This record gives sequence, structure tokens and C-alpha cells, in this order.
Amino acid sequence: MPVKKPDVVQVKNPRTGRYVKIDRSAGKIIASKKSVGKYANIPVARKRK
Repeated sequence: MPVKKPDVVQVKNPRTGRYVKIDRSAGKIIASKKSVGKYANIPVARKRK
């Protein structure tokens, strides 16, 4: 039985310029990155049309 991954995405914070992880199902920020760059193996959220 496949394990369902949590619905987690990353977006760039425009104020700090750093990436944050967001849990879409809960609608909460999970973590913010202290170093520069993206999180590995986490998709970047796109703007909805």
C-alpha cells in the first residue's frame, strides 16, 4: 500500500528572500530556511490562474 505524502510545498518569502515550507492541508507554515536556496525534493508552489 503506497504511503501518502503530506501536501507540503515551498514558496519564497518576498521580504526575507528565503524559502518557507507550507503544509497545504493544514494551511500552516512548517519551517523557514535559514540558509540561501531552495529545499531539496519539495515542489515549489506556483500561482493559481
